[in-house]
Amino acid sequence: MTGELLAGRYQLEQELGRGGMATVFLATDLRLARRVAVKVMHPGGDESRTERFRREAELVASLKHPNVLEIHDFGEDAARGPFLVCEWVQGESLRELARRLSPVPPEAAAVLGWALAEALGEAHARGVVHRDVKPENVLVARGGPLKLADFGIAALADQERLTSTGAITGSLPYMAPERIDTGAFSPASDVYAVGVMLFELCTGTTPHGGKGAAHLAASVMTKDAPPLTELVPGTPEPLSTLVARCLARDSRDRPASGEVLAPLLEEVVGRIAGSPAEESRAFFQDPLGYSARRREARFQQLLSEGRALLAKGQGARAAKVLNGALALQPDSPEVVALLRERPQAGRRKVLALGVALAVVLGGLAWGASRWLTPEPAPLPSVQVEPAPQEAKRPEPEAVAVQAPEPQVETPSPVARLEPVREGSRPEPKKKSSGSARPSAPRAAPVPSSAPEAPRSGSPTEAPPPAEPVKPATLKVTVRPWAEVFVDGKSRGYTPRVREVSLSPGEHRLRLVNPLCDTVEEVLQVSAGETVTREVALQVRKAEVHIAAPSGARVFIDGVEAGVAPLSGSQYVEHGRHVISARVPGGPPLRREVEVVAGTRIEVVLEGTP
Repeated sequence: MTGELLAGRYQLEQELGRGGMATVFLATDLRLARRVAVKVMHPGGDESRTERFRREAELVASLKHPNVLEIHDFGEDAARGPFLVCEWVQGESLRELARRLSPVPPEAAAVLGWALAEALGEAHARGVVHRDVKPENVLVARGGPLKLADFGIAALADQERLTSTGAITGSLPYMAPERIDTGAFSPASDVYAVGVMLFELCTGTTPHGGKGAAHLAASVMTKDAPPLTELVPGTPEPLSTLVARCLARDSRDRPASGEVLAPLLEEVVGRIAGSPAEESRAFFQDPLGYSARRREARFQQLLSEGRALLAKGQGARAAKVLNGALALQPDSPEVVALLRERPQAGRRKVLALGVALAVVLGGLAWGASRWLTPEPAPLPSVQVEPAPQEAKRPEPEAVAVQAPEPQVETPSPVARLEPVREGSRPEPKKKSSGSARPSAPRAAPVPSSAPEAPRSGSPTEAPPPAEPVKPATLKVTVRPWAEVFVDGKSRGYTPRVREVSLSPGEHRLRLVNPLCDTVEEVLQVSAGETVTREVALQVRKAEVHIAAPSGARVFIDGVEAGVAPLSGSQYVEHGRHVISARVPGGPPLRREVEVVAGTRIEVVLEGTP
């Protein structure tokens, strides 16, 4: 490989990296005597890949910005095939840099995000959406600057609006919800990816996870990302707030583009670090030293906050802050000592609180006995002696420390008598007399087996009304999206609609997407039951009738479909496709078409065989 000459101009020196579509080599441009990076497409690539190379060259050549990787040339070698020539960045990818800096200080993350937003601002201003922003596609040169690379699947926002679910390309953890749902994209989709990268730089992980692509996609679609301040103690609030905005599930709640995001991140850098220009220069000149200084300052801040919280008796908050400090310096004996002190202080406070609570409860019990056992009203015309077989009721003070006892004591004979209720003043609340024997003069004797009467009403009070029936809940997740009908009535569209309340019984569920096969199901739900449905709709195929010169070999996205004239229509996925034909002895014929699921289109490839 060393010394191989590409297109008579670029001498390959060594392999720099390899991806799914191409291999990148360090090379020398013999004509201009400079080192360049050459991306050579793997052999056997179809025309759609070649088209991606060409589009990347055209799009990036129109962007002139210090944070965008410059494209020098695009060509095709007789032996190697298509290739791209771009500037050579002596440095590493953001993924590699983040591993070396881990944990990345919030100030460094904000500086990197600001430079990345500047690059996207230039692209978005020209109507270009990157669609694959991720750490591997961001290069950091030694001494700076940061370079955004690999515009291979970029698109012009005014030329391409929708991509089929099956044709979406990119990296799932960095995809915005709308791209996963329908394939739709906008500059705000790139802003979402920047939010994911900032979150990952600060925490070491992406905001959403799951067992497999389906779980990850469901999490992105249905859950909000946790705040940075909760996961990484000491994260400045301005950065956490802006990252949360970038990760909003609704694209309308995010900064609209890189042009909008860049000044916001510049402001955050100024608030949490210092002059943005000086902080950026200091970071790129010495990323390791800059990060070490920032981590030390953050460690001291968290240590001070932890001590202050311990002094105030806020053990739980202190533990969270001190654990954040321990993540920055795992071998810090000072933090370990403070964490060991916290449980002891916590036990003393819990013990003191328990004693105080016991005293308060004892007082409340005594007060309750006095309130629940009022003094009997004097009855001037009736004098009743206690029954000789009953023991005289003790005074309330004697049972004040036993809170349960006054609730079941036998009331005095005067309290039990109740000779006249009509016309007398409202009777004070009494205790149940379930354990006492009825006396002869009693107007309404209560059997000994009767249940305890409620304290808040008379024995004749009507029973409480029956509790209302709890509705059932339907949790629904649909890919790519659907209008949800229940019993013929629309409940809205996913992913905005995630839960539907249903009355107990039978219901008919219907999920409708005009690009997909409709799904119907009969549900039987019980009161309070939660039913979950995760449905992947089958996207309909589009019918393509291809007319090409007789004898020509016809290709769809680089895959041969047959020799013209074809016997029938071809069926393809919803979205963009490249239809081509190779005519013996003639130039290749090619058309790029956008097809809609469930429809029919005719493609005519004109030429002379």
